[in-house]
Amino acid sequence: MSKQIQVVGAAILNDQNQILATQRADARVLGQQWEFPGGKIKAGETPEQALTRELEEEFSVQAQVGPAVGPTFKHEYDFGTVNLTVYYVRLASEDLRLMAHGKVVWCEQTQLGKLDWAATDRQIAELIEQEDLTQLSI
Repeated sequence: MSKQIQVVGAAILNDQNQILATQRADARVLGQQWEFPGGKIKAGETPEQALTRELEEEFSVQAQVGPAVGPTFKHEYDFGTVNLTVYYVRLASEDLRLMAHGKVVWCEQTQLGKLDWAATDRQIAELIEQEDLTQLSI
């Protein structure tokens, strides 16, 4: 059985309901692929606590975590099985400091499918494309 990696991600929305996509740096595993920002859940953390911590570390910004986008998605990579749960998030500020990513872009909901997503994140992007984001309350 492969190593199980518990990961949390953020589908960050701005006031125009655009979604923040982040590109992994070249030197990292899955380099240059797009993902929802976030990271591993540490022992003793809830997913929401982990996500708040990760966004502070990655962007130096405060976050309001909302509902989960959908179920936890799993994907088997050569380094282990990633179990990813993504939550809708609003930020206190869109003034982001890039600490862990090569590039970020605000995407229209209908444009998410055009990015080269990491496999697990692609499943989440497909779900978000079908959502009515105007009805979302965070």
